[in-house]
Amino acid sequence: MTYPWPGGARAAVCFTLDFDGESPYLWRSRDRRDDAVGELEQRRYGPRRGVANLLSMMDGLGLRATVFVPGWIAATYPEQVAEVHRRGHELALHGWCHEPPTSLTGDELHATLDRAIRTLEEVSGERPVGYRSPSWDMTGGVFPVLRALGIGYDSSLMGDDRPYEVDGVVEVPVDWATDDAPYYRYVGGDPRPPTPTGPVRDAWAAEIAAAKRHGTLCMITVHPWLSGRPARVAALEELLAPVVADAELCTPTVRDLAAHHRAQHGGRTVTLDRLDRPAHD
Repeated sequence: MTYPWPGGARAAVCFTLDFDGESPYLWRSRDRRDDAVGELEQRRYGPRRGVANLLSMMDGLGLRATVFVPGWIAATYPEQVAEVHRRGHELALHGWCHEPPTSLTGDELHATLDRAIRTLEEVSGERPVGYRSPSWDMTGGVFPVLRALGIGYDSSLMGDDRPYEVDGVVEVPVDWATDDAPYYRYVGGDPRPPTPTGPVRDAWAAEIAAAKRHGTLCMITVHPWLSGRPARVAALEELLAPVVADAELCTPTVRDLAAHHRAQHGGRTVTLDRLDRPAHD
């Protein structure tokens, strides 16, 4: 089945940033009282240096990204988040302080996302229309909350390799294989070292080539505190320069791809209001 990609392209590559900085650590450690700063400082590399390095790389390529930002990050680093928007990239929701939806009630999720929407709007002057759940942790109850808040798309699930619809919300799917965290995330005591840049670049190049061959979406997800390091930025530039130059590939923001999908009415609608489980004797 051929998907009608924007501009008649054979396939799509979306480049996205999860600009979460230290917010996941703050959420996980919210009930602890200690003075540990190692992982906090490691993660603060993202807003201090990493996001600027990635923005410069994208400027050089003429590539626009979607940047998913927790509201707490926008409130804590408003200049960096405003600069992302000023350079032409889309800002989208990523919770308030990286709270996974499975840890929240529906009312709590609504309150945290509403707060994040207002904060991003204050920083950028533009209301976000997309959402990505922290750690891609999702429940079926998220979608009614998104609809109530006027959020038109989600980018957290892996049920297809083309956009589709879930409970009236456009789903622009993701993939762990093209997320940098499984390769680069390393904090003290982890059992394996970070993957070198070469194997990651080559693996992602293979994913992009396969997407082009099969007419699918390759969703690349990076974190400024991980992929914002200079050698990793250089590897991303080597990976993405041929993509931007390839007339058979489109590189839309997630917002633009979701709007294109909705205009085409080309997706299958999936309902997540119940789980079908096999019966047991």
